[in-house]
Amino acid sequence: MQALRTARLVLDTPRETDIPAVLQACSDPELLRWIPLPQPYTLENAEFFVRSYCPHGLASGRFTVWAVRQSDTLPLVGVVEVRRDESAGAASVGCWLTPSARRRGVMTEALTAVCAYALAPDGLGFERLGWEYLPGNEASRRLADAVGFDFSAAEPHTVDFRGEEREALTGVLRRDGLRG
Repeated sequence: MQALRTARLVLDTPRETDIPAVLQACSDPELLRWIPLPQPYTLENAEFFVRSYCPHGLASGRFTVWAVRQSDTLPLVGVVEVRRDESAGAASVGCWLTPSARRRGVMTEALTAVCAYALAPDGLGFERLGWEYLPGNEASRRLADAVGFDFSAAEPHTVDFRGEEREALTGVLRRDGLRG
């Protein structure tokens, strides 16, 4: 996996030492309101995420998860995942951020770096990226807009969210639409 650096951040592989931060972040009620993680989110879930889920995605080529850090030696403050779609040349992007790192531009910076790498011919080489969000999650929509995702042709569709059908919208980002 390619580690990425920005002016303020390091994006690399989730580590064993990140398990407590993953557990704390994924237990946050606001995060659980919008992301279909197990409830309650347990230590076993966090261990599985770091020890099995992330390495499996990378090994299979199906997805890549970057840990968002404020330095090489600090625990993660969030993650960004790029998941290969079934259609050729496409992937979807998702992310979360710890409460302490929100509202400071951290995820905009991290997501811009990951999307640039995912769309670059010498990076992951995708032609387009998708961003799905649930209406009402205005922070997600603002983040997607800041990075350059286009929702102008988005048609509402339904998704299964913990066994409940919810409306969702999907935006698209192409190389020429990336901001930042």
